[in-house]
Amino acid sequence: MTRDTTQADRTEPQRPHSRRRVLALGATAGVGALGGCLTNSGDGDAGGGSTGGADSGGDEATNGSGDDAGDDGGSPSLPRVEDPPAATYVPTHFEAMRRLDPVEAGDYLLEPMVTYPHRFWNVTGDRVEAAAPTDDHDVHLMVTVRDAETGRVLPAETGLRVTVGREGESGTPHTPWPMVSQEMGFHFGDNLSLDGDGTYEATVRVGAVDARKTGSFAGRFAEPATGTFTFEYDRAFRESVIGDIVYVQEESDWGVRGAMANGSLGRGGGRSYGDVDREGPNFVDAQRQDADRDHRGESRWEARVGDRRYGTYWRAPEEGELPPAAHLPGRLLGEPVVGDALLATALLPGGSRFVEGDKRYLLVSPRTPYNRSMLPMAAFDYAVRRGGSAVASGALDAALDDAVGYHYGTALDGVESGDELALSVATAPNVSRHAGYETALSETGEVTLTAEVPE
Repeated sequence: MTRDTTQADRTEPQRPHSRRRVLALGATAGVGALGGCLTNSGDGDAGGGSTGGADSGGDEATNGSGDDAGDDGGSPSLPRVEDPPAATYVPTHFEAMRRLDPVEAGDYLLEPMVTYPHRFWNVTGDRVEAAAPTDDHDVHLMVTVRDAETGRVLPAETGLRVTVGREGESGTPHTPWPMVSQEMGFHFGDNLSLDGDGTYEATVRVGAVDARKTGSFAGRFAEPATGTFTFEYDRAFRESVIGDIVYVQEESDWGVRGAMANGSLGRGGGRSYGDVDREGPNFVDAQRQDADRDHRGESRWEARVGDRRYGTYWRAPEEGELPPAAHLPGRLLGEPVVGDALLATALLPGGSRFVEGDKRYLLVSPRTPYNRSMLPMAAFDYAVRRGGSAVASGALDAALDDAVGYHYGTALDGVESGDELALSVATAPNVSRHAGYETALSETGEVTLTAEVPE
C-alpha cells in the first residue's frame, strides 16, 4: 500500500527533478508582491496575498516580454512555468475563487464559481492554443454540472449556454468552454466582460446528455433545463479573489510532475465512489501496487500549503470524479497511458447491466492522473486480435453510469482469455485546460493489453 508522505518526509533523491525557469507575466517585482496585484479596474492595491514564502530572485523568474508582456489584460500578474514537461505538472499557485450557492435545474445541480480572468488553453483536434484574457475581461465564470440526486459530476458536453447581465436587465449569451482543471475538475467556463460594479444575474441552460445512460442514470438527463443565480462584482470581490491566491511554497516544485488536489469534491456527501464490501489488503488501485512510483515511474511525494495538498500521492475514492481503477466492475485489465491520460480498462462478465443478453462489456474509463477527472469529447477504437488476426473491432461508445461515471464501452462476443486487446485513442479529449494540464492529455496512439475473461 502507498504511504502518503509529508513535506518533511521527502528528500531530493526520492523525487529527482530540475528547477525550471518561471515567467512572471508583466511583473517586475518578486513573487511576494504578486498577491497585491488587482484586475485592471482602477481600484488600486488589493493587499497582500499569501505567497507561501516563494522567492523569485535570480534567474528563476523573469519579467514578461514579447508576446507574454501585458497579454493578460485585466487579470493579475501571476508567475507561470515557462518550460513545463509534456505531462501533468504542478502549477505555481492555487486558484482563488468565490463559490456561490448551488442551483437546481431539472435533473441537474449547478455549482457556479467566479474568479479573476485568467489564461486557459483550448484544444481542437491536435492543436492546443492559449486563450489569454484581455483588458475587457472582468471575471472568469465557471459552472460545474452535477446530478441533483447523487452529486456526480456530469459531462453535459452539448447545449450549455450562459446569459449574463445586470440583475433585472437582459443579458449577453455566452457559450462557455468545457474545461478540465486540477482543482475544479471537469466544468464549463470562460472569461467574461461586465459593465462595471454591481449585481449580475446569470442564467444557465443545460442541454441533454448525449451519452448512453446506464444504471440509475438510464432515462435521465434527456431534457434541457435552466437555472439562475446572481453574483456581486465589486472591489470586495476583486480583493478577495486576488488576496486569497496561495503560492506553492517550494519554488523547486513549480513544474514538476504532479497535480493540485481537487478541492471541488467530497462536499455534501454522496460523492464517494467505491464499495466498502470490496475493501481489503488485496483490493487496491493498480496505481497503488507500486508503493514508490506513480504512473510514469516518478517518485511519489506529497506537499501541503496550509490545508491544500499537491503532489503525486494516491487520492482516496472520494477525492475524484471517477472511481479508482480497482473499484471498476469486472476484471481490471490495466491502466495504460497515452499522452499522460490513464485508460483504466475492465472486462465485465456476460449479463451485466451495460449490455443486453449474455455479451461481455469492454469498459474504458479515461481519466487524468492523480485526480481522476473525466475526459469527455474523445474518440476511442478497439480491436480484439487472436493469432495475429482481428476477431472483433470497432468504435467505443460514450456512456454515463451512476457508479462508474463517464466512460467509453462496447458489447463483446467471443473474446477469450489471452486475446490481444488494442485500444486506440483516435481523437484526444477536446476539452480546454487550466494550467498544469495544457501540455498533457492531447496525444493519440495505440496501446495493447491481454484479455482476461472473468467468470
